[in-house]
Amino acid sequence: MLLFLGGCAEFSGASAGKIIPPSAQVSPLGGKWTVLEELDSNGSEGGAGQPWLGSDVQFAPGVVSFGGHVWDNPAYKIKRVKAEDYLLTKYIPSVGSSGLKSQKVDVITVYASGNYLGEFMKLDDTSMIFFVENKALLLKIVAEEADSTLVAGDTSAQELNQDSREGISGVLLGLRIPAATGYTYQTLWIAADHQQLRPILASEQIFFPRTSGFWELSVQNLPTDGMTDNLLTARNVTAKAPDLRRGNGEREGRAGTEEQTYAEPAERVINYIGNDYIAMEKRTAGINHLQVLPVDKLLSPTEIKVSDLLGDKGFNAYLNAREQAAAALREKGITSISQDESGENFGLIRKNGRWSLVGRIHYQSGGNLEYKDFDLKLIPPANLIFYDALVLSWYNIKDRVPDATDAFTSPNRDIALVKTKTKLTIYPIGADKLGETHLAELELPEGATVIMAEWATGSYVDSWEKSFLAYGAQALADGSVRMR
Repeated sequence: MLLFLGGCAEFSGASAGKIIPPSAQVSPLGGKWTVLEELDSNGSEGGAGQPWLGSDVQFAPGVVSFGGHVWDNPAYKIKRVKAEDYLLTKYIPSVGSSGLKSQKVDVITVYASGNYLGEFMKLDDTSMIFFVENKALLLKIVAEEADSTLVAGDTSAQELNQDSREGISGVLLGLRIPAATGYTYQTLWIAADHQQLRPILASEQIFFPRTSGFWELSVQNLPTDGMTDNLLTARNVTAKAPDLRRGNGEREGRAGTEEQTYAEPAERVINYIGNDYIAMEKRTAGINHLQVLPVDKLLSPTEIKVSDLLGDKGFNAYLNAREQAAAALREKGITSISQDESGENFGLIRKNGRWSLVGRIHYQSGGNLEYKDFDLKLIPPANLIFYDALVLSWYNIKDRVPDATDAFTSPNRDIALVKTKTKLTIYPIGADKLGETHLAELELPEGATVIMAEWATGSYVDSWEKSFLAYGAQALADGSVRMR
């Protein structure tokens, strides 16, 4: 099953705990469980008629099943936490019947192919809470063993997985849109089932996947004296929203945001966001500086260096490419060139349908501070960009859509997104080329730029779509989408 979540961060819950790597042959969960109740943010039971009520969650050796889907070869991570504190991070002040109080419990995170499926908080041997798709479900065990059809190697389970992974693709597309002051950001969800387009969903801010679940990246403009200043914050969507304010020179954050402040006002323009890193341009005091930051440390003054991501060889390649750029400037009579021995002034740009690593060099010309970007000619590492394949030739795409400025293709090779300056067109893919007739065409604001493309395939498409809807996404108005 193909799904691309390239992050490697551990779960970012507020409660401290110890990660216990269980043996690969032993599952910390087992048997057949049923959903008794859905817990709301007050720790009380949800209303009737909930889609999860009465459904089963099953664990067998090498298999996990829930929501009508089966995942092979799951992996587990166990974290021991203080129950009361952990529930607070999930909007659940208490679970009255459990009598947990200050008790420490195990929280078991389940992955398939390195991708996050959900978390299980064991209350005792017969009950646990399942955190999935922004919901908290109270489970009770109904059988010590899972159904026989879920035994690892069972052909029916394999056939179900095979059927679910083919012909179904979805993508979370992040957009940066010019505004009257600065930029706004938006996320689109575009999915197709055997080349039949589903309703296109949208939300404000950036909604993106990580190995610990889905996160939100928000950009908040802050009042300053005649200068542009904004604040970037990221949080797990199941955690409490940060309480941000400015006071006594500080901005305070809670539940996953650092209680720090930027050293100086600056406009921060996002160029790329992945599972664990963002690349952006920091504009301050006449200097436009490229930087890469970890999602977990957006307020940290420490920037990621080229050597941190690419090692010593990558750093040497950066220095060589920078020296070539400096030599080209010196040939033009420019001698006042800034130094960058640390390798921090680098980032990502889109070029011919792919992400490319670039560095930036600053210099003085005619009394003005200017800059020049140079290509590093290095493939971005998987911990920075997990999937960036263009299964169709860029030249073939340009031949079909001459004004194309960007393109994205599904790992299932079933749909392609082609962007121009004012439109995003969704095509089926057939015989290694764009289909004759597009599936839909979206009007884009002028100057809109794609800063994220995270793909899901197979049964993960339903899971991502449900999580995005639970986050608050809405279907695009008919007037903004022209269907085939």
